[in-house]
Amino acid sequence: MKNLLPDSIAARATLLLVVGLAVTHLVSNLFYETDRESALLTAGGREAIQWVSTTGAFADTVSPDTWSKIIKADNYNNLFVTITPEPVINKTQGTDWREIVLHRELVRRVEPERVDDYRIAYAPSHVNTQAMSYWRPIMSKSEKPAPKELILISLRLNSGKWLNVATPIQSPPLFFSLRLWLSMGVMLVAVTLISIFTVRRMTAPLKQLSQAAEKLGTDVQAPAIPETGPEEVRRTAHAFNVMQNRIRRFVEDRIQMLGAIAHDLGTPITRLRLRAEFVEDDELRFKMLRDLDDMQHMVASTLSFIREDATAEPQTRVDLGSLLARVCDDIKDAGANVKLAEIPRWVLLDCHPIALRRALGNLIGNAVKYGNCALVSLKLEENRVLVFIDDKGPGIPPERQEEVFLPFLRLEDSRNRATGGAGLGLAVARNIVRAHGGDIRLSNRALGGLRVELDLPRPSRPEEKTTRHPDREDAGGKTGKDASGAASNPVPDNGADNNFKSKNFTPRNNSNSDFHPVVMGRDLPIQSGLETCLSKGRMTEWKTH
Repeated sequence: MKNLLPDSIAARATLLLVVGLAVTHLVSNLFYETDRESALLTAGGREAIQWVSTTGAFADTVSPDTWSKIIKADNYNNLFVTITPEPVINKTQGTDWREIVLHRELVRRVEPERVDDYRIAYAPSHVNTQAMSYWRPIMSKSEKPAPKELILISLRLNSGKWLNVATPIQSPPLFFSLRLWLSMGVMLVAVTLISIFTVRRMTAPLKQLSQAAEKLGTDVQAPAIPETGPEEVRRTAHAFNVMQNRIRRFVEDRIQMLGAIAHDLGTPITRLRLRAEFVEDDELRFKMLRDLDDMQHMVASTLSFIREDATAEPQTRVDLGSLLARVCDDIKDAGANVKLAEIPRWVLLDCHPIALRRALGNLIGNAVKYGNCALVSLKLEENRVLVFIDDKGPGIPPERQEEVFLPFLRLEDSRNRATGGAGLGLAVARNIVRAHGGDIRLSNRALGGLRVELDLPRPSRPEEKTTRHPDREDAGGKTGKDASGAASNPVPDNGADNNFKSKNFTPRNNSNSDFHPVVMGRDLPIQSGLETCLSKGRMTEWKTH
């Protein structure tokens, strides 16, 4: 039953209103039709009782042929009259509500001393079958078809015979009639439209609250939601805004506190460094300076991790492919073995460019540092973009792949910060990616090496065009395509070392390059961006010797 209900509150409220009003309409129509049938039955019984009581006084002297003239003279063409030795109605009164209504009307219209001379019933119940046989010839001579439902009245005459009168009941319209369905259809359409409009207006603040709660998970500086709507919704929105302000103050206070600690520690570290320079023992001086460098690096890394707040930077729509190319080029310029596979053009992404660039730099730098090389590729899905960073290192045991994201955790056992780092790079990278609504996953490649997968949301956009660059081809020179036509992950797990062999590159200017410029973390307009980059010599394409 739960699977049949819609998920949204607006749809459930609309469905509840429509079903409730439909049931109410059916029940009220049932009561109306029952009351109308009772009124028609009472009116028919009243007319029949008046006719019988009026004509009963001289009924003994009237021949059967005269009855038709009397009926026509009184305009009672819907009466069937006969005189029989036995009444057509049994003495027993039924419990049917129609007979109760008729008997109540008989008692109201007839003198109390003559009530026992009358019998009234709702045919075909409580009818004397033998006495009804006298009626069949009369009904067969009638031009109208014999009715199925009758009001029967039997009056005992002075002669001992019984005057029997039958009058058909005016049938009320059927309960499930066309009129009922038409009225219900019009009502349901009107109620549905009004309900949808009203319920959506009532639940709009709840939708805003849901969106604000989702946004708060990635942006603690998100604007407060309007406190509008019904009282309950206003109270909920106010409580949410208060909670958001408390979280914002908590984060700001923590950053300020740790900033003060880092500032206070910086001065003693500087004094100790100066004093260490006066130590005559070279070995002792070297150890002291090394420890001070480690302390200063730890303080700076800790402060950087705590202050990492991607939402403090304004969000901009940039081309992720250009951003990846810039990060890879910067790391490659330092002599690292980095390779960017073929990627689609115009992979637009709403992000904080500087923060995302830092996360990509950390991940690609780790691949080069611990895996000797990095091959970066990109894959598009319907509403997601996946970035793969593969290396040829030893990988990470599956049971420890989540641990590496913990702050200050290092899998490298060395105490040297130059080789093991402070253990904050992956933690910072994951915080940045999650602040963008995505996540980072690790997995070991089949033939060795680690794969880092970035999963990021992206806005809907028509299918991107793929551009090949000489330095972005995979080892086989081929690029697979996924279902959307975008470049799939081009990294083959064939263990070929030539996938990561270094090449000598020289830059050359190319005014016809389709490289999307990202300068200083900003996505420039196409025309002005090209002119700016060309004028500054920033527009380059790598050419293999």
